[in-house]
Amino acid sequence: MMASKESFKPGLFDLGLNIQKKLSNNDLNIDRKQFTYHSENDPSYIKPAIRNMLAVQSFYIDTGRTRARLMLEELISEHPNELNALADLIYVYKEMGREKDADRYKSQLDSHKNNPLCQARSILGQANALTYDWADDHNKNPKFLLKDSWRLFNLEDNHTEQLIKANNLVVEAYKVLNAIPETAHEKKIKAKEKAIEKFEKGIGKLQELNCSKEEISTWKHNLAIARSRLDTWRNREGDNIDTRSDNCIKALEDHSYVIDSLTSIEKLEKPLQIYLAKSCIFFVQLYTSRKDNISNNHMSESVKKKVQDLESLESKAIRLCPDDNIVLQRYGRIKSNRQQYLEAIEIYNKSIEMFPDKYFNWFSYASRRAAYYFHSKKLIDEKSDEAEINKYLTLAYMDGEVCLQSKCTQYCMFQMAQICFERAMPIRNSAMSFGCKNINFIYEALEILHETLNKRDIKKDAKIYAELGKYYPFISEYRKSIESIKTALELNKWNENYSECFSHLCNSFMCFYDESKDRNLLSEFRYMLKEAKQRECDKWVTDALKTMKTDFPEMLSNLIENMIEWDARGCEDIVKEVLQPEFSVRDDMRERFEMKLQEGSNQESDINGPAEIQASETSESFKYDFFVLHSEKDKEWVNFMLRPQLEEYDDVINFRGCFPSRDFILGDRIIDSMEKGIKNSCKLLIILTPNNNCDKEMQFYKNVCIHSMIESKAKEKTVIPIVLKNCEIPQILQTHVPIDFTQKNDWDRLRMALTVNMDSTLELEQKMSALSCKGPDEDEN
Repeated sequence: MMASKESFKPGLFDLGLNIQKKLSNNDLNIDRKQFTYHSENDPSYIKPAIRNMLAVQSFYIDTGRTRARLMLEELISEHPNELNALADLIYVYKEMGREKDADRYKSQLDSHKNNPLCQARSILGQANALTYDWADDHNKNPKFLLKDSWRLFNLEDNHTEQLIKANNLVVEAYKVLNAIPETAHEKKIKAKEKAIEKFEKGIGKLQELNCSKEEISTWKHNLAIARSRLDTWRNREGDNIDTRSDNCIKALEDHSYVIDSLTSIEKLEKPLQIYLAKSCIFFVQLYTSRKDNISNNHMSESVKKKVQDLESLESKAIRLCPDDNIVLQRYGRIKSNRQQYLEAIEIYNKSIEMFPDKYFNWFSYASRRAAYYFHSKKLIDEKSDEAEINKYLTLAYMDGEVCLQSKCTQYCMFQMAQICFERAMPIRNSAMSFGCKNINFIYEALEILHETLNKRDIKKDAKIYAELGKYYPFISEYRKSIESIKTALELNKWNENYSECFSHLCNSFMCFYDESKDRNLLSEFRYMLKEAKQRECDKWVTDALKTMKTDFPEMLSNLIENMIEWDARGCEDIVKEVLQPEFSVRDDMRERFEMKLQEGSNQESDINGPAEIQASETSESFKYDFFVLHSEKDKEWVNFMLRPQLEEYDDVINFRGCFPSRDFILGDRIIDSMEKGIKNSCKLLIILTPNNNCDKEMQFYKNVCIHSMIESKAKEKTVIPIVLKNCEIPQILQTHVPIDFTQKNDWDRLRMALTVNMDSTLELEQKMSALSCKGPDEDEN
């Protein structure tokens, strides 16, 4: 990794740590107890770094500035050349308005600032701070603000004060959305990358200064931990396996160095014995959990030798520190990785008996919860006694509640939802069965997942949406299941591991159709099957067709008729598969299919049936929230992705759009229908793709629509371009700020743009600021 080009700057306040936003009391409680434990038990080389973090954390607690000042002054009295503490104390004094005291310590800082050893230890202290998983605590969620504004906009007696308040809520939602452009997940990845860079730089300086083997080893251990934590967060990000393999091997190399260096020292102090034991157990745990992703060819001989005798490293760690909490936690993880769940549970029990504090020992509770859960899953697969399964699920649930009350992470909430789902005892007799023995646990699981998504500092994870899609059918919410799984597939880019997710999507479509007999669902289902085919997920489609043949033969017949009638050419491969003898379709379908192929595929003109557009020029309100203009080739994305996201978002926010394929009256002139639709619509959405530039008719209609919007009575009508695929933006739209959908479908910004009341006479600065796209040099991720 290349060394940073930035100049050295001591202090933790300038690192951009997430603790600059106040942490919740639980997070503060956990970290304070962890840091206090480390400050008492770690080697002397690490203690100043830990005490610095304690002081910085105290600074953000209510009435904690005095405590922070006293802690830093005590630290400096013992270590007068501790650069980070000096810089931190200067910052605290300036915040307290004590400039003279700040200047006094600045002189002391300047006198030690150029000392190479002080610099090295300062850099390593900063690296250590960045290793920890600080979390943001955002009390405001843009979705909640948006819903509040929506309710105000839709009150029967709207008055000026209500409209002002509603608009301001949307503007505030914009600000919240823009204030934190990246999630805590992404911040943690960047923090670990920065930590590794600083560790390497600081250790390099120690080696140049011929510092002791003990000091270098302690920092090497912490470097390995930073690499492991980076690997964990990258795993959740779905990073490239090769990148993760290199990172894991480097972590194993670092632990190997610590083991060899500290083992060669005859009489180790107790803190260094703990570090040796921890490196032994971390080495085993890291290799055990990542061995499938690690290439042995790139390992050094020292690492290969240790890999061949992992049991001796385990024994060494337990012999050196049989009662150390971290050693026990990691030893339990090793057992869990080997699916020896009952042995892992015994180890976690010992850890919790020694340290029952749920804040300090949160990791053991969380690990035991996972062991209980996975053991119960194992019993379910083995079709064991239901009482035994319930016993372990109940124990998992109890530990899950402890975790939610202490350090509530995304994974804690996600697994708690899974535990609730299993406690509901879903019936697995049939692929199409959605029964369960305790519906209340399904509701609790759904509530937990929605709470997870509403946490502003959590990355939108495809797994969460996939679980939502899996649970919704049990309460007969098939439409919500469909939209959740669509989002999961979109976020995960139709990864091959999501075949089960696609299966749930198809099951929801089938059950929804069976319940409603809504033939319009066939067109939407057709679109999803085509998407799967285009993404080379042929087996997914085949499995869906076979399930339909078995459980819903009538729907299969209607679906194939829909494909033949409206998109024979686009669905040719799917239709040909169903026309095979094993599907037993009617002979007339084959004949109609051949005729359609010869004629050329018809364009579907009606999705949900025509809805008459009535002129309402004298009305104060609009019939439609938006009008959609798009190329014929982008029609399916508009009908089956955009429409459900805006019209069926949730029980509160439901926009009403004018879609040409659905709402134009058959037989009317297109240009007349467009003019009527625009007059009755508050906003105009224009879908931009390369198809627009090739479609001269689309260009003509686009110009007509924009001019119609400009000349309409509502001067403040908004034109919102949506860049669906990278393309040249037409000159007539270059003065309008677009929403960029090329990297991800940004539904939140689009809903906010549609919610803000652009027709009011209110002067709202920044009301459209969140629509701006990132520049070409900005990193979307």
